[in-house]
Amino acid sequence: MKLKIFIVLAVFCISTLPKLAHTNKTFINTEASPLDEDENEFDESLIKVRLRKLNSAIDIRYTPEVKKFLQTYVKSYRTTSEHLLGRATMYFPFFDQALNKYNLPVELKMISVIESSLNPNAISPAGAIGLWQFMPGTARDMGLNFNSVVDERRDPNKSAEAAARFLARLYDQFGDWGLALAAYNCGPNRVLNAIKSAGGEKDFWTIRKYLPRETQNYVPKFIAINYIFNYYTKHKLKPTFPELDLQITEISSLYSKVDLRALSNRLNVPYEVMKALNPMYRQGYIPASENAMNIILPLRSMNNFRNTQPALDKSSHPLNEMILTSNPSDDSEYVELVYTVSKGERLEDIAVNARVSNSLIKFWNGMSNNSIKEGQTLKLYAFKNQQVGLLTKQTVVQPLSEQFVQVKSMMEDGNFINTSLANVSDDEEVVEYIMHRLGEKESIADVADQYNDVTIENIIDYNKITKDNLPMPGDMIRVKIKAKISK
Repeated sequence: MKLKIFIVLAVFCISTLPKLAHTNKTFINTEASPLDEDENEFDESLIKVRLRKLNSAIDIRYTPEVKKFLQTYVKSYRTTSEHLLGRATMYFPFFDQALNKYNLPVELKMISVIESSLNPNAISPAGAIGLWQFMPGTARDMGLNFNSVVDERRDPNKSAEAAARFLARLYDQFGDWGLALAAYNCGPNRVLNAIKSAGGEKDFWTIRKYLPRETQNYVPKFIAINYIFNYYTKHKLKPTFPELDLQITEISSLYSKVDLRALSNRLNVPYEVMKALNPMYRQGYIPASENAMNIILPLRSMNNFRNTQPALDKSSHPLNEMILTSNPSDDSEYVELVYTVSKGERLEDIAVNARVSNSLIKFWNGMSNNSIKEGQTLKLYAFKNQQVGLLTKQTVVQPLSEQFVQVKSMMEDGNFINTSLANVSDDEEVVEYIMHRLGEKESIADVADQYNDVTIENIIDYNKITKDNLPMPGDMIRVKIKAKISK
């Protein structure tokens, strides 16, 4: 990853959902939730004990920097932290699955919190994009495709798999997760140089002073965020959960070209939800492909989708008329269940039968680990007509006790959006730029070829390049691009 310049709090910002994401600006919500003035609210002795219990793959230390980040997340920006905790329900199930697939510590999902604030459309000043902030070269190296129609760096599932493979490679290179985290942030070469400067020591805390300033704080920030996501209930933080259509989801695949708005009508899924779940499709449709293209849908609509899918894959488009003429599903109502744990039951078993992830159940119940015991009650959610195989010892709660934030409200709320794009009209083009670092033997023409609708003349004019100030390898060049925002 190229080193990105962020202020301390920018990594914890809440940006827009995918509809409004083509921006490299950030928005910080400064509203604070009421804070209990109990003297134990930030008891450092208790925090140190909890940190030791995390059983982390990282060498955890309670340093002044860790304390500073914790105070920021717990005290100064409580509401922002609560939004981010809630937003994790959309993405952590994908991250857990990818990390488990490659036998990596699941706590590594906190990297995405640091990198993008869990915004799939985050764009850094250096040009890194997506939940895991992949630079173009690294993305291609990890097998991610991106163009004006599809950008897999924004795909919650594929980007998580790519990040897991990249992290496994870094760990194989350095043999230490602290160093692997540092390399994810500033690049392996800078870490190798820091190790050399430290006399060959291969320990983050030893080489830390030789790393770039942002990277010096990367592991302390990781420790603080890992603590918050495990012990937020101890500090009375309450996640702001998005609507259940964004939480209870499943992945399927398609091969034919499909219009997302038409499909949303067929499945009775609001178009805003469809776009929020599938930020990788930048033009409102899934292109035809010989390779399966992911689609993420609310679980409640999956049966309807699978019944429709064969016809979609055989269609010749245009707009897949069969999905426009079919009767929409009406299975959109959710219920809350109170489930009583039996002797010997595991959280994993309950999650499988409820067709949700462990992480969702833990968030819904404020749990920091998978431990459950006989007689314990768990709060679960399901769509009304769902057949929940194992869940016989349950009580249906009506109405739902939890208040969920609707996707439309999230996009209109200043807590979630970048106000500079709040009033963009349909199909309006928003001008933005990214920073491109000029590589060895890379010409301006080479740079122009990498971006849509960018010419050599555009780059020369935008950067005021003359024969007397030609850019050199390593220099940053502004590339002016247009992002089409479609509602």
